[in-house]
Amino acid sequence: MKATDVKDLAEFFRQQGFTAVKAELWANFARHVFQIYWSAADQLLEQENWEAFKQKRGAVGKPKSVGKKVVQIPIEDAITSELGNFANLLRLGLPTRHFLRTHEVKFECEALVPSKTRAGRHSKKVDFRACAQTAVGAPEIAIEAKPITATGDIAGRYLGTEGIGCFFSAESAYTTGPLGAMLAYTITDPLVSMRDHVHTAMGLYKPSPEKVEKVLLTDTEWVTCTSHLRDHSMQPIAILHVERNFPLIS
Repeated sequence: MKATDVKDLAEFFRQQGFTAVKAELWANFARHVFQIYWSAADQLLEQENWEAFKQKRGAVGKPKSVGKKVVQIPIEDAITSELGNFANLLRLGLPTRHFLRTHEVKFECEALVPSKTRAGRHSKKVDFRACAQTAVGAPEIAIEAKPITATGDIAGRYLGTEGIGCFFSAESAYTTGPLGAMLAYTITDPLVSMRDHVHTAMGLYKPSPEKVEKVLLTDTEWVTCTSHLRDHSMQPIAILHVERNFPLIS
């Protein structure tokens, strides 16, 4: 892939109408937030932690045949709760002058979504939310996770009403702010990436995104970033499409 095919994340935000200062701030925020979640996933996948995870009640689904193997699929909610726990511990251990500390960024897992029509146990929950608590309008991101075990899950779960559709809901949009993310738990054996398939699918998604671009979320790794207009007087939203691989359990 040519370097010119991939944009800087701050540049994408500037094209969304952010000022140069705001674009750089939000881009740095997104990078640091996902560094925490990537480190959390690394910790979960360490051999000792992964073995312990597999033994937990509710961690894996029932055995099923895949080809000539009998496997179990890690359950989405279980992965989410484990990542949330590791992320909180990583956040607590950050040095004093770290970006996430100076901007008072709070991490939440299975957080209630504010709504004009739902309350209490009827409220919807977003898998992850990170928000700076320095001022009203400070950076924040809502992240919805969806498992992908085959390409068919992209059109089904990932792009469905309970997937990316959660950012467009009239009654309980997972964020009314300008930034969200879809996190694919790609669960396959052998480990394969669905990143290119997701990028292609977003180009065909209806209603059509305003933009479908590849942006750098780290120094070397690109992700898809899409921008969308929204109804119900909500501001437009940029959605990052990120992926983390997890193994089938055999």
